[in-house]
Amino acid sequence: MKNRTGTPNRTTHTERCDLPRRLLARTRPPRLPSCGATSHGLIEGIAILLVGLAALTLAALHTKTAMAQGDQPPDHGRSNCHMCHSDPDLVGKLGDGELIDLYVDPAVYYPSVHGLAGLECLACHADQRAYPHQNSQISCSDCHVGDPSEGAARMVALQVDLPYPNRRALTLEANETCRLCHDDKFEEAKDSAHARVLAGGNPDAPVCVDCHGSHDITPPDQPRSRISSTCATCHRAVYTTYRSSVHGEALIGEGNPDVPTCVDCHGVHSVRGPRDPSFRNDSIAICGGCHADEERMSKYDISTQVFQTYLNDFHGRSVDLFRRQSPNRPSTEAVCFDCHGIHNIRRPDDPLSTVYPSNLQHTCQQCHPDANITFPQAWLSHYTPTWQNNPVLYAVTTFYRIMIPLVIGGFLAYIALDGARRLMERRRKWQAEEMEDLGTL
Repeated sequence: MKNRTGTPNRTTHTERCDLPRRLLARTRPPRLPSCGATSHGLIEGIAILLVGLAALTLAALHTKTAMAQGDQPPDHGRSNCHMCHSDPDLVGKLGDGELIDLYVDPAVYYPSVHGLAGLECLACHADQRAYPHQNSQISCSDCHVGDPSEGAARMVALQVDLPYPNRRALTLEANETCRLCHDDKFEEAKDSAHARVLAGGNPDAPVCVDCHGSHDITPPDQPRSRISSTCATCHRAVYTTYRSSVHGEALIGEGNPDVPTCVDCHGVHSVRGPRDPSFRNDSIAICGGCHADEERMSKYDISTQVFQTYLNDFHGRSVDLFRRQSPNRPSTEAVCFDCHGIHNIRRPDDPLSTVYPSNLQHTCQQCHPDANITFPQAWLSHYTPTWQNNPVLYAVTTFYRIMIPLVIGGFLAYIALDGARRLMERRRKWQAEEMEDLGTL
């Protein structure tokens, strides 16, 4: 059999497993007489035995070679399906006239996660147990033409009509088979941004097979940069921006395992976007997951004060309060991405960064329209003030750190002493009243 390019296809698994029978059929001598066996008959019997052993050995060598190349010998269910779906010229016609390829390449399926797990085709295509398929327009002779007595019939190009109006309808129906084994992931995704878009009537919203594939499913994070390239299928503009950011350059260009991918910020199956009410407030915890990790930040000489100082100032305290008390009510105070960008985050010393000194005034004016050139100069770039870099602010901060505990402690001491004095005076008054009553008696 030849493929579309005219080159012979390699031997299929079905042909390898069928090799002993075909070799015996071609080399078997006439049947020996039932009685009166002669030495000639004995030699013929030995010849048959030797041919059989040779055929079995050859078949075993074929199987061993296939497994060494990464293939797996098919089970009974797969070999039945491959009788037709190993034909590169098998196509299906959809209701809108589009032709889709029905060829399944074993070299693609066997290394996939399902192939390595030993799943048969019927594990996903359970409604296709009938052979030929139920409501199929073909019979065996449509595919295999020629005289069966002359040996194996050759396969021909074949087109079948599929009961789907378009490719997307086929994809959505096939996607439901994932629920048979991965129902927990369906439950996790049912309130995601993608699921809401699909439920809203948009059939192009991503489903399982759009992200994971079909017959070629492999681990989605090998390599890790594959996660972002998968999301880029739909979010091309976002991916282009992310690719040039400090995170994207480290992930895609260097393969750095410490930088966030799309799913680290937005979730895997429970995808949340910026329109989610809780996403804005939770974003500080998302960023803090990395920037408060001292072990991770120490690799890149980044201080965890970047995160802690934010939580200590007015912006951070307000957002954190909203996040804890009213998670579904977005705070109006600045969060990390308001200042540093979303997918376009760059190093602070990059002239294109939104927090670069010459760009900082414009960044502040997003929330403070009246901010002048001196307004951002009050920002300490998330660093704790010290006597060396900002002596005035350090002195004021130190003063308040000492005075506030002293003042509050003084108030508490005054209240305690005043309460004790009042109690002693009342006791003396009670004692005097008791003495006066006794004198009267």
